[in-house]
Amino acid sequence: MKIAMIGGRDIDSVGGIEYWMKHLSRHLASRGHEVTVYCESDRDAVRYEDEVKVVSVKAPRNRYLCKIFASWRATRMAMDFGVDLIHYNVWPAFIWHFLAERKGIVTILMGHGFEWKRSKYNVFQRWILRLCEACAARSARHIVLCSQEQTDWYVRRYGCEGKAATIPSAVELPRAASWDLGSACASTLLYMGRISPEKNVDLLIRAFARARASAPPATAASPRLLLAGSLDASSAYGRRILSLVENTEGVTYLGEVFGEEKEHLLCEAILFCLPSSVEGLPVALLEAAARRIPIVASDIPSNREALGDAACWVVPGDEASLGQMLQACFEALSACDGFVQDADTDSAPLVLRRRLAENAEEAHRRVAEGFTWERSTALYDAYIRSL
Repeated sequence: MKIAMIGGRDIDSVGGIEYWMKHLSRHLASRGHEVTVYCESDRDAVRYEDEVKVVSVKAPRNRYLCKIFASWRATRMAMDFGVDLIHYNVWPAFIWHFLAERKGIVTILMGHGFEWKRSKYNVFQRWILRLCEACAARSARHIVLCSQEQTDWYVRRYGCEGKAATIPSAVELPRAASWDLGSACASTLLYMGRISPEKNVDLLIRAFARARASAPPATAASPRLLLAGSLDASSAYGRRILSLVENTEGVTYLGEVFGEEKEHLLCEAILFCLPSSVEGLPVALLEAAARRIPIVASDIPSNREALGDAACWVVPGDEASLGQMLQACFEALSACDGFVQDADTDSAPLVLRRRLAENAEEAHRRVAEGFTWERSTALYDAYIRSL
């Protein structure tokens, strides 16, 4: 089958849409499909990555026009190429679906999250985003969503029962466990992902400072927090984060990380934290779980969908709740055999330490069974063949 994917930046850039397109296209190509990915760009170009054709589509750099213009050009190119199916990522790209359907091409709308929940938008902008989402949901014949939470919303809100399917975000499983709880004494807390208001990274830094100040003295190094991800240093929130990093002991901002550097960070961390208020289905959470890293996360539906009960849950947006949980985890993780030889084996820190180990194993099992690219690609392949 000839498949076109439209509605994202270059697949090697950072972003949920780009991550999805890069991995799904590669796995579909390995199953015999002919896949072309169209990317927004400042120039026209064509290249091949493995068996996937990547087409850069020149479009205006205007934030409001770029995706709409690029998706229009990409739709025309895909039609000329004679594709069987066009996969549109999010509604701004999907507005041109009628052009393809007139030619008998099957189209799919892909939802990657609730954009209108993001705090960077004002009330009017959120209303516009909700309206556009509703129009796209009702006009689409086929809808794919990356979490069951989104699918339930589309069915309940827009009556999409029978045409909306859940195909979750996924990760590649590492060849071996990245971390061994039994040998951990240091306390390196890792946050990885986009740094924006709904992620509550400012709250995480303040909660970490509170927990670090209350952490027990140990032979191991004092707890530290590593932040990895994209940040807009020119925004008010970006400036606030950088100021907090500069003035909070033990906190380091690393910027965006890729490849071996990213893998090294995941191997080094003994605790992962995602305190966000809004998520689609967080890939960073799945990556940490795949490496058996214990996780502290905000108790929101998308995080629960990924991990079930296999995490230490905190109240979203509650600094005190997060600080108390981090402090308890630091105490538990500093409870190495050499440090607590005479301690009560049923003490609260050691009980929590065992719980962290059990959570890490259960989270890894959930990812291995439900959130691998092999499974998501098989679901997608079966779905498009059924159309």
